[in-house]
Amino acid sequence: MSIDVSDQPQTTPQEERRANPVARFFGEIRAGLREIRWIIVLLYAIAGGLLMPLSLTAGGIAGFLAGIVPVGVGLLLARNVPGHYALHGFLTGALASVVAAGMLWYFIFQTQFGVSGAGMVEPGTPPWDAWLVLSGFFGFSLIVFCTFGASTAGRIEERNRALRDEIKQRGGALERPSAIREPDDIRGLSLPQLGYYVNNLFKKQGFTFKDYRFLHKDKYLDIWLEYKDEPWHLRLSVADKVAPGAIESLLQEMKREGCTKGVVITSTEFTPAAIKAAKDRPVALIDGATLYQIAEK
Repeated sequence: MSIDVSDQPQTTPQEERRANPVARFFGEIRAGLREIRWIIVLLYAIAGGLLMPLSLTAGGIAGFLAGIVPVGVGLLLARNVPGHYALHGFLTGALASVVAAGMLWYFIFQTQFGVSGAGMVEPGTPPWDAWLVLSGFFGFSLIVFCTFGASTAGRIEERNRALRDEIKQRGGALERPSAIREPDDIRGLSLPQLGYYVNNLFKKQGFTFKDYRFLHKDKYLDIWLEYKDEPWHLRLSVADKVAPGAIESLLQEMKREGCTKGVVITSTEFTPAAIKAAKDRPVALIDGATLYQIAEK
């Protein structure tokens, strides 16, 4: 009898988990439990667990708050945890339901208000029946809506974080300028405002926005566009006088990118040397006055 010692395909534990949905689910649960922010979970659970029965027993407008307490807890929770939002929300809701049940038990059995002050149950209902009904309602509301609120807000928070990281990598955000009524208004724009204005202007001319980035400590703002499947590289400046350096550096970038269409745009004007540097080269120059004329056409 011989033994086959040839190479056999090996599967890693991670591959096995990916192949098995149940194993993958419990693997994610275990990973999530290791990253739970328990202090935050406990604080929100205590707050939600106390507010829920208090809002209902107080009646009036406070009763209306009972409908938004579970969702509100989930929404606030998502802003204070790094991930695993649904798991954080579920655990918070579960713990909050225990707190709410304890608070309700104290209210019904240890105070003079009893069942009549608990709300949501018919007068004369046996105390234990009232406690079970209300505890079940609180538990269901807190677990379901805390999980839903945290999960929904978590996805939004992740998108916001990604957007903030993206803006940080680009060096800042473009800013909407005030109304441009005359050429001098363009001269007063900041670099982020000029970028927003130019980007909108070119998109109205049929260009497609691709990306932007602030360069050299906000000295320049580069915008990448596309027109009829051809890439364009724009370099913006708000310097008092744009020198040839802006043109030369842009040409070097265009060569590395394989781009043949470049534009240097300023809210002010170019030096004679800069105008000379761009002559007979694949770079167009647009000063503030010309930019205003383009926008008015």
